[in-house]
Amino acid sequence: MMRFKLLCLFSISVIILSCGNNSTSVTYQNHPKTPKVAVKDYYFGKLVIDNFRHLENLQDSATIKWFKAQDDYTENYLQKLSYQKRIMTDMKAYFSHDNPAISMVKYADNGYAFFLQKEPNENVKKLFFKKTSNSKPIELFDPKTFQGDLSREYIINYIQPSWDGRYILVAISYDGIKGSNLIIIEVDNQKPLPEIISNAEPASYLGISWLPDSSGFLYLYLPILDSENKDYMLNTSTVLYKLGENPEKRHVIFSSSLVSNLTDEDLPIAKIQSKNDKYIIGYKATVDNYWSAYYAEISDLKKDNINWKPFYSSDDKIYADYGFFLNDEFVYISGKNADNRNISSFNINQPIKSKILIQEKKNEVLTALTVSGNNLYYTSSKFGVEAFLYEYKNQTETKIELPSPSGDITLYSASNENPQLYVGIDGWTTDYTRYIYENNQFFLDTVSSNKSYTEFENLEVKEVLVKSYDGVEVPLSIIYNKNLKFDSESPTFIYTYGAYGESISPYFSPIFLNWVIQGGVFAVPHIRGGGEKGDSWHEDGMKSKKYNSWKDIIACTEYLIKNKFTSKDKTVLYSSSAGGIAIGMAMVERPDLFKVFVADVPMLNPLRSEERKNNASNYLEYGTVKDSTECMGLIAMDPYVNLKPNINYPASLVISGFNDARIDPWIPGKFVAKLQEYSTSNNPVFLDVVYNAGHEGGDTIDEYIDLYSRIFAFAFWQTEHKLNP
Repeated sequence: MMRFKLLCLFSISVIILSCGNNSTSVTYQNHPKTPKVAVKDYYFGKLVIDNFRHLENLQDSATIKWFKAQDDYTENYLQKLSYQKRIMTDMKAYFSHDNPAISMVKYADNGYAFFLQKEPNENVKKLFFKKTSNSKPIELFDPKTFQGDLSREYIINYIQPSWDGRYILVAISYDGIKGSNLIIIEVDNQKPLPEIISNAEPASYLGISWLPDSSGFLYLYLPILDSENKDYMLNTSTVLYKLGENPEKRHVIFSSSLVSNLTDEDLPIAKIQSKNDKYIIGYKATVDNYWSAYYAEISDLKKDNINWKPFYSSDDKIYADYGFFLNDEFVYISGKNADNRNISSFNINQPIKSKILIQEKKNEVLTALTVSGNNLYYTSSKFGVEAFLYEYKNQTETKIELPSPSGDITLYSASNENPQLYVGIDGWTTDYTRYIYENNQFFLDTVSSNKSYTEFENLEVKEVLVKSYDGVEVPLSIIYNKNLKFDSESPTFIYTYGAYGESISPYFSPIFLNWVIQGGVFAVPHIRGGGEKGDSWHEDGMKSKKYNSWKDIIACTEYLIKNKFTSKDKTVLYSSSAGGIAIGMAMVERPDLFKVFVADVPMLNPLRSEERKNNASNYLEYGTVKDSTECMGLIAMDPYVNLKPNINYPASLVISGFNDARIDPWIPGKFVAKLQEYSTSNNPVFLDVVYNAGHEGGDTIDEYIDLYSRIFAFAFWQTEHKLNP
């Protein structure tokens, strides 16, 4: 996921010594220093001293030099990790099978299948399509051909065909920089239209919506993409683009200037859910799972002014964008008075008279809803690790027997009327497989990689419930080799998240399974803050209750040690983004419990989150400094604030994307500066700065492999683990 600049400041002998299996003879105190400049803040009478506030100024030359020096310091050690090349070679072998890798499959209503395909010896995915399941794939677009004179490595991050399959929209980006270019390819002649649309990001913001007649589409326009600009991510709007028009003449249809209850910071995203719909939905999208919405008639798009009407509020607890029109009836997933959610509906002409179609299920959280053949299909998840598929037809609910056990299910339909439902089934040790469900039967989708991985046949999956500090049972997924000795000697990679109500559902990843192949254990605690056990599971791990998240991590780690999966000298704690809060506080509260701490583009200073340019709606998850109770919760959950001097902290690798528009580089930077000063363990504390990546990391498979081979090599080094022969 990264391309690293290899610069040496120390002698080769020191580098080799530092990256051997025995790190105790090396002193890691020669890291780059930055002056301490105390800034005192009082939050409702509570004093917080910030000695590294100056690192928040990324325009300051001294700060930029410090980041560069930190990265050079890190490279001098990590570039010589003895196991990285071996791990990288193994990982690449998983992706070099004879069959091409197929992903991002989308169908049009005429049966055309569009997908990304990567050949075994290539690094970038190209766009292909097939007219029928038996026809030969036809290449439509190679991102290497786009603006080749700029020497940028573009990748495709989103595609969406028009309803009739005449056009395919393609979003491309590079180096993780926020903002994609949109191009439209005419499928029959396999040529792109001349217009290029900039300042869009459909992969992050609910995609685009084609008009019913496929003459154009709606997309979210982002005027300012420079995160250093004071107007960054402000005044966004949904724009109507008609094919052939000048993309610079943007026809705004939904924005804060058109709807009074929207602010400049809101994300106004308008969607058309199916080709025969009469209505557009306008969402006030936030980080919360339940949004407020407006609606208008699609025919209004032909008028100068669109008549947006209130549809529902966030208090109605209608789940994100899982809502569909069946004529004038609106069907949706509801969390109102239903912790595990139900499916309800109302007539658009009588919205206050809602009715429940599917009652809330015990121990199953409703997770997704779609329409196919004008029938409802929806999924549920038990504790986030076992998924089920249901059909609602003729006012009757039917549980559909799956072709194989499933840890996670994805659903896709070309339109409400299309009778073919596309079902993806995933699991910890079974590859993601796509099926077509029609006439009560499953058929293997031929537009799929359909690979087999014999390397992982001897892996075992154990799902357990672990009692946390307060007696609450936390789901814990454990993946290990069937021949594990349970002698406490296995390095254990603990990956968790616990934020925004997002669940870590079972997914097949040869990258992470490589850790198990090398003799390790892969463990996923489904901690509070996620959505694995319903909305209350999320609420019990957010804002002032965030402490439950890291205490759940601690309990699950103690379970792994008690049951001899691992020991304190073999534990590796990992997460990214908002997961940095939970793992950061678990490490701060119990530094003795973890041998290695790895945080990738992590939120480690939430107390300062609102100081970022356009913090958007993240305060809904973390809390705000403007409220006394939530502010105290922010202070209590802040890993940077809660670091203490003279503590033996674990070996730490903190990764920052310099183009990251969500977690500003200074957030992990400040944490590393303070950790380097406070830790007395003589364990290394490294800041790895990636200058050509954003929040999602690098763009290609090679960069992804580069990242995790480095993380794993660092963890194996610090846990003194020898790879399997």
